[in-house]
Amino acid sequence: MEIVILLFVLVGGSIILSVWKRNTSSDNISPQSEHDENSSCVRKCLACGQEVEMKTWISNYNGPKFIIFIGFLLGYIPGLIFLAINWGKYKCPSCGEIGKNQVIEP
Repeated sequence: MEIVILLFVLVGGSIILSVWKRNTSSDNISPQSEHDENSSCVRKCLACGQEVEMKTWISNYNGPKFIIFIGFLLGYIPGLIFLAINWGKYKCPSCGEIGKNQVIEP
């Protein structure tokens, strides 16, 4: 049991360390598209029909971050499942629907 916990700590710690180093390095200048700048873009909500700028649900709201954290604490697999299901979904600021929208083509 201790070996499994140690393995999770080592793997998770190395991933966190590499992401932290990559984000704090001064030579990290990469071209960003207009959609990646603030993790938001103009989309049309299929539930309410509004065309608004939407943000990604996981990276811009604290609720899903907390759920993922608890999922990782409860056994690592529940957190991964939640993350995989909700990755890249956008939340409508008007009605609050998650993942029920489409990109508006100019």
